[in-house]
Amino acid sequence: MRKKTILIIVAVTVLGLLSFLGYNVISKTKEKNQIAKQLEIIPEFEFLTLDQKPFTKANLKTNLNTIFIYFNSECDFCQHEAQSISNNLDSFKNVQIIFISTESIDTIKKFSEQYNLNNQQNITFLNDNLNTFSSRFDANSIPYLLIYDQNQKLIKKHKGQLNAKGILRALQQND
Repeated sequence: MRKKTILIIVAVTVLGLLSFLGYNVISKTKEKNQIAKQLEIIPEFEFLTLDQKPFTKANLKTNLNTIFIYFNSECDFCQHEAQSISNNLDSFKNVQIIFISTESIDTIKKFSEQYNLNNQQNITFLNDNLNTFSSRFDANSIPYLLIYDQNQKLIKKHKGQLNAKGILRALQQND
């Protein structure tokens, strides 16, 4: 009788655990699919410019490819990526590039100046003061890039460093 009770308890525990794990897997999958669907077109957002003015989706230039780069100034990969873009500025004339960081505005300014990206008409640096980029744009690594076409449709989502040639290749493959 005692063995039977123990066997039933073990069976119920195992079934409960499997149900719980199954539910978690299904929930995570649904959440990832929902986020992926949200990213198919540039989602609504609001960050601060280096002048501390709001910058939203409405501020994006229309009919241009758009690249979002989530970065940290102390990240070596981010530094190499910024240098690569800086070395190839002519290739990005018809692309708007949005650099976003959670760091202080002063730190972001120094980064933009260090790579001579601060006075470019097509490059904007933003401060994610509310730390919402990572959840809204599914960024769980730095650097993180999202490349959108002229219709604001997602071309490529990339975790990790992508040099200028890799970015340009993604844009050309979409043409």
